[in-house]
Amino acid sequence: MTQATDLIRDLERLLGREKVLTDGLRVAEYRGIAWGPAVSKVAMRWPLGSPVAVVIPSSTEDVVSIVGMARSAGVPMVPYGAGTGVQAGAAPLAGSMVIDLSQMTQISSISREDRLVRVGPGMLLGALDARASELGLMVGHDPWSQPIASVGGAVSTNGVGYLAGKYGSMGEQVLGLEVVLSTGEVIDIRAVPKASTGPQLRNVFIGAEGTLGIITRVDLRLFPIPEQRTLAGYWFSCFEDGLHAVVEMADIHLRPAMIDYEEDTTQVKPLLGRLVDTPSEMYFAFDGFKEEVAAQAARTDEICRRRGGRPMAASEAQRFWDTRHEPAERYVAQKQIGTPRWSDHWRSSTYLNVTLPVAGIAAFRTRAARGLEHHRLAVVASGLWGIPELFSFRLEHQEPDREDAQAQLDQGADDALRLVHELGGSMEYCHGVGVRLSHLMPAELGAGLDVLRRLKRALDPAWLLNPGKLGL
Repeated sequence: MTQATDLIRDLERLLGREKVLTDGLRVAEYRGIAWGPAVSKVAMRWPLGSPVAVVIPSSTEDVVSIVGMARSAGVPMVPYGAGTGVQAGAAPLAGSMVIDLSQMTQISSISREDRLVRVGPGMLLGALDARASELGLMVGHDPWSQPIASVGGAVSTNGVGYLAGKYGSMGEQVLGLEVVLSTGEVIDIRAVPKASTGPQLRNVFIGAEGTLGIITRVDLRLFPIPEQRTLAGYWFSCFEDGLHAVVEMADIHLRPAMIDYEEDTTQVKPLLGRLVDTPSEMYFAFDGFKEEVAAQAARTDEICRRRGGRPMAASEAQRFWDTRHEPAERYVAQKQIGTPRWSDHWRSSTYLNVTLPVAGIAAFRTRAARGLEHHRLAVVASGLWGIPELFSFRLEHQEPDREDAQAQLDQGADDALRLVHELGGSMEYCHGVGVRLSHLMPAELGAGLDVLRRLKRALDPAWLLNPGKLGL
């Protein structure tokens, strides 16, 4: 028997045959990316490809045993949540073992008084929020993918959701973790909101995309369902007017639970080489006790009107809120009947989420529009999410039928992200790095990347945990 056959036999003995998948069609379902291809622009020791098996543990003990077997066989491991990421952070590697954590959904404890839940990494965010609501609590991380994304995946990319303005990123809501290292050691990080006992160990694994350890439990801060939630929406004649309004709000520490601001590109055709003044729509959610919410909404209304904002009907803001998860729901429906339509969208445009100093946003928009003209790319759909520095934009190819359109889109995206670095920003605030952005990690971290690699070697000496992801 080959080593792979022996490994599969041992895994079946441990987990049962139904939890060890080797059939080509079943294994092919584990793409590790929501849409588009998983592609790396750098050579990888373990290239992207078909795994030898997908294993489905049910407990931390199962994960420890699986890790031990894989380590003995020298097989790389790819932790896998719901597979809804967009950077291929969970894409399988040739000859690897995919560890599907989707059945680890146990809630070991949930406390209304402590506002804390201890939950397995495979629990979907929407399902956890529904469970929390039974106790008058809610999950503060509310991305568009809430119905389909897992808790562990959101921690592993340190994701950002609609309510980040008030509740922070997913990583900021994590108090403790249980993590299995590639050596088989289990680390149980104490779930406390504050400690002065050295660097907070949980932050080593938040955003690490499974490269340093496998998260087997998340101790997550929950929040009381607000006494009042008020929604509002405004139209601005151009993006800069709304940007100034958000900055003015930040100057007085006015932080709505949600700020979702984006240009409406359906009304104006983009032009190569320059920006076009495009009407933009901004939606707010204010959470808190009723007097606080009333004061926030009133001051926001004053600022937005003074900056040229026109109030929307209350029904428009409510419609936006009620339909914010519809992209995920459509994705599920399309996946059930075939490949989601988004798999074609990446061919002509790409959506990037970056962090920029507020003073650099206008410079970026202008310089990117001019600098990407030769790639036939227009900068469209500029937007903000949560706080002024979280800036998003779409690059749209104006001649998508050209033979070199995809190459131009790829090169243009890299040029745009290098401009972000030049302006003092970060190339991604939401979805992680995976393999799609790993070639830019030297520019992102500089000498820090060598430090991160030394940390990986200390925690994963055989370099078997999701190797190649995150530039590691």
